[in-house]
Amino acid sequence: MGDDLNDRLADEGFLPLGWMELGSRNVTNSVRPIGTVEDLKGLKIRLQPNETHISTFRALGANPVSMGIAEVYSALQQGVLDGQENPYSVIKSRNFNEVQKYVSDTNHFFDFIALVVNRDQFDALSEEQQQIVREAAADAVAWQRETARAEDEAAREALIAAGMEFTEITDEARAQMQEASVPVIEELRQRVDPALIDRVLEDAAK
Repeated sequence: MGDDLNDRLADEGFLPLGWMELGSRNVTNSVRPIGTVEDLKGLKIRLQPNETHISTFRALGANPVSMGIAEVYSALQQGVLDGQENPYSVIKSRNFNEVQKYVSDTNHFFDFIALVVNRDQFDALSEEQQQIVREAAADAVAWQRETARAEDEAAREALIAAGMEFTEITDEARAQMQEASVPVIEELRQRVDPALIDRVLEDAAK
């Protein structure tokens, strides 16, 4: 999948230098533990202003709310929102545990960070400079991915230690959530190359 996206980025004039990761996004809320798709019904969950993200949570029965991250803490504190979704590291760094009681390992989206440069600008560099950039990018990507995984795991443990109630999603419940979100995938086929969608699904199944 990464190779496919690299090719598509290249077609648009970008040179991909690597893929970093922010991690899997997980749901928190202050109403009830989230263990099944039914538990999401009616909850006001903050999401990024992303059409696919919002459609997915709507398909799961939640009431998604698009909101800038800077406003989320106060909205949770005041009860304007029931919950939100982010990687554990973001949940911890934003202190959402202070205004949220429950956290689940829904792992519903995975955030990548594409490290790219302008192809023309890169080609204008000398071979030595290009090699330096490539090596520095490779080192940065390797460090970032290892650090991100460690920080995310540490953040989850810190959230639990701080008093959040953790619920692990069973394989059966996760399969139900995936089934409920199938219509979103079909909608995406109307806006994104279906071959790309199939490739993602194939790689995810592995």
